[in-house]
Amino acid sequence: MGFDTAYFWSLWPAILQGSLMTLLAAALGSVGAVVTGLVLALGRRSGRAGLVVGTVFTEAIRLSPFLVQLYFLYFVLPVYGVVLSALTVGILALSLHFGAFLGEVFGAGIDAVPKGQIEAAKALGLSRFHYNRLVVLPQMLRFVAAPTANYMISLLKTTPYLGVVGVPEMLGVAFDKASDSFRYVEPLTAAGILFLVYSIAIGGVARVVERKIRPL
Repeated sequence: MGFDTAYFWSLWPAILQGSLMTLLAAALGSVGAVVTGLVLALGRRSGRAGLVVGTVFTEAIRLSPFLVQLYFLYFVLPVYGVVLSALTVGILALSLHFGAFLGEVFGAGIDAVPKGQIEAAKALGLSRFHYNRLVVLPQMLRFVAAPTANYMISLLKTTPYLGVVGVPEMLGVAFDKASDSFRYVEPLTAAGILFLVYSIAIGGVARVVERKIRPL
């Protein structure tokens, strides 16, 4: 059975439609992961309580499979009256899972900022919020841009897991088409091409951002 070019091109409208859901989940999950990572990185440096809570959360997430976390949110939360849509659960799972990893990345970036600058900011009377926003975070960005982009690409490639809870993402659409036609090469090739294109785009944006914030 050879590669059917006509069938391959006929798949693109449906695959592209599914990719919109993939991009939506990836974009919102990325925002959530960045916010979660920042909260963890700053929280673990705010005092003993923040360190303990942040460490326990980070290790629990990092050491358990993403699929377990996804199933937990989807099936366990409703038991306690928290009912969320499949897409919302998927975005939340992506945010928490990759946020735990980004917390480590951001933490390393914060620790790389010269301590003297933080001490100078404190001497000027800046509050913790203000010296973090004005001194620490802007400098941290140049240290974390590249690894953050890598995690964003990994997050994008994790979105097919959302199909197990009913999110109609791109790979799920490709498998539906394959099951209908019993032809797997063409649908999976189309989905693979789009994942590659989107990953290259993320990497390209990250390189542009890295050049913009690189110190002279």
